[in-house]
Amino acid sequence: MKLGENLVHNRKSIGIIGAGRIGEALTANLVKSSDEMGLEKVLIYSREKEAERVRGIIRQVSPMNSNLNIDRVEDLHELGEKCDIVVVVIGKKEGINKTREDLTGQYFHDIKEIMEGIGDSDCTVLMGTNPVTPNCLVANLYSQQRSPEIIGFTRLDYIRAKHILTGWLRREWKKDLLDTEVELDVLGPHGYGLLVTNIRIGSRGRRRHIYENEGLSLFFEDCDRRIEKLSEETAHYGKDAYTSTAPEGTPSFFAIQISETLSYILKGGKDTAAVKVNLSEICRSGLAILTEPIYVSVPVIFDKGHPIIDPEFNLSNISQEYRKDLLNVLMGEEERIKNYLLSHKNGFSKLKNHYRL
Repeated sequence: MKLGENLVHNRKSIGIIGAGRIGEALTANLVKSSDEMGLEKVLIYSREKEAERVRGIIRQVSPMNSNLNIDRVEDLHELGEKCDIVVVVIGKKEGINKTREDLTGQYFHDIKEIMEGIGDSDCTVLMGTNPVTPNCLVANLYSQQRSPEIIGFTRLDYIRAKHILTGWLRREWKKDLLDTEVELDVLGPHGYGLLVTNIRIGSRGRRRHIYENEGLSLFFEDCDRRIEKLSEETAHYGKDAYTSTAPEGTPSFFAIQISETLSYILKGGKDTAAVKVNLSEICRSGLAILTEPIYVSVPVIFDKGHPIIDPEFNLSNISQEYRKDLLNVLMGEEERIKNYLLSHKNGFSKLKNHYRL
């Protein structure tokens, strides 16, 4: 039975790969929210050398819900067989000056090993390891599942963009905007090059849909308040926050947001996530077509555990200029992956064949 069937009636199981700071915080958050999310069990994968730490995490969080099954698993296929969703939050020590793009290739071996270990088990994989979209691609190519469901965790771009735009409006209008709703969509990779689009500002039922700077300028006297600036500040936000909080970071924040996405997957609702998309409309610009599958962050509706691109999101409303820029960003991401493959003797035969290298 695939994730989501009889979702309301069946309690679900979540597996975690990565017992670092975020994995630990995620475990605690899931245990705390388990009844609300309808969870039956939370399983943590670890090798033997990490076993004692994982057992300690389990001992620490178990008193929050004595009825929840929390356990350690040291076999990836067993994890995939026993869990409806497996969350990948592996991490390495990273320098504060590294961008998500700089990490391309660092996790490919681990993700390949994870997908081969999961094998043909019928679990959904939520990729929470940066850079998200290349890692989703590798997970897809090396999956042995009959119909792999790979979802990239990118909801942070949505909440950051909404936070930044709300701040702009409050500074402009000098009020709390209690009667004004702010909504928007985010398209593209998780990180530099993303596009904030389909901005909705106004009271319920009277919101204006904005795809161009001309529409956004109606709310601001400052001509610098542009879609390009909003998109750039959204991408910068994560790096700046990480630099300020390194090396400890803020694992509880990430854990809460990952739990939000998991809740939407399990119970349904709208979120922002990286999913496999058809970019044919973007590619009408005349530029070279990218090698599919392509993973891009888009607004999605989760229905019975499956992500469906929000039917209200219309790519044709986005100007050709923005679509060209987005395609160039995605082509740059593809080029970084190719460069990594050509400069490392890593045996990624499937990935090399994918790009015809």
